[in-house]
Amino acid sequence: MMTLTSKTFRVRISAYRALLIAAPIIACLGSAPALAQNTPQDGVHADRVDWGVLMDLSGPTSASQSIWVAGLQDRIRMVNEAGGVYGRRINILAEDNRFNAATDRIAFEKLVSQTPVIAISGMGTSASQVALSPTIRAGKVPIVGTYTSTKALSEPVSPMVYNGFCGYKEMAAAGVGHYVDKLGLKAPKVATVAIESAGGKEYHDFIAEAVAKRGGTAHHITMKVTAVDVTPQALELMALKPDFITIYGVPNTAILTMKALQQYGVKIPAFGITYLGAPQIFTAMGPEAGANYTFASCFTPGGSDTLPGNVEMMTFAEKVGRTAIREDINYVAGWVAGQMISEALQRAGREATRAKLVESLSKGFTIDTKGLSAPIVYTPQNNTGPVLFRMFGYDHATKKFTAFGEYADSARYVQ
Repeated sequence: MMTLTSKTFRVRISAYRALLIAAPIIACLGSAPALAQNTPQDGVHADRVDWGVLMDLSGPTSASQSIWVAGLQDRIRMVNEAGGVYGRRINILAEDNRFNAATDRIAFEKLVSQTPVIAISGMGTSASQVALSPTIRAGKVPIVGTYTSTKALSEPVSPMVYNGFCGYKEMAAAGVGHYVDKLGLKAPKVATVAIESAGGKEYHDFIAEAVAKRGGTAHHITMKVTAVDVTPQALELMALKPDFITIYGVPNTAILTMKALQQYGVKIPAFGITYLGAPQIFTAMGPEAGANYTFASCFTPGGSDTLPGNVEMMTFAEKVGRTAIREDINYVAGWVAGQMISEALQRAGREATRAKLVESLSKGFTIDTKGLSAPIVYTPQNNTGPVLFRMFGYDHATKKFTAFGEYADSARYVQ
């Protein structure tokens, strides 16, 4: 047995005291990164990041918006299966606003403070965007990847808002430009059929602006979002005799309008907004009415080409049982929004917070969708999102979408 000398004992006691003094410091240093990374008041936890979604999941526009949410969730699921972002799983907290601005406000406040999230996507109700715009602009929770865009949130540009869907202004310019050139029109006469909403009014204003530049006139025809009979609107269109029609609304807005015109034997070319690009819409119209209908889109429908982004999306959608909706343009847009979310969190870094997310995005970034759209570029001066478009129709024989031209072709219309 070894005997300790008094000198050795004093040395060991001194070392032990030094260790006791240093232990709290070492513990603090070791726990500092974990504390910095775990900020639950911003929706950031040790194993996950909470991200909010505000959309209509059971109301009158749910036929489109719920499919967008499915695309977003599937993209996030793919990211999570690959390990998440910096080892954290992305946890989507989806709130159903039922297309009601009052419900949206309650859900928004819940995601800001009660079940905090680092950011929010969707905001698919234009009336809600208008109502919440001052709060969002002055707040701390960024909106990344909106489903619809309004001037209230988009103009002037804000580091708190990043549009994720096709912008109405560019959509209107691309669609009008395409049909004016295709039909060889000098002074086009155009009719907008739109549901009664803030977004519908803004969209028509952009159509009127694009038509006026070509010396034409634009007329605004409204209908209820829940309409089941559009005979009055069809009769008004027949009396106007427009060169072409543009449609804003939900699937039934397009289906009922085109079928009503068909029943009267009227063939007027029409293009819908991007949201109205779904196989089910063309199938419901039937080959005859559908032959006169296209839609302007900044996204490529699923299965309509073999570029890497489309193949990746289609493959994963089949894997998780989304075969029935993966060709829907809303699914594609949601998938791209999911990509925006994961890449935004990567930019925010390992110690992500709301403030760091806002700071990192405000510097500008680009989303490469591998062909599902043209590259989506955000700058400190412009958060418009996708701006280049193509027109798409549907081949009922092959049950596939058909593209007219390339995204780059629309540059002359949207600039």
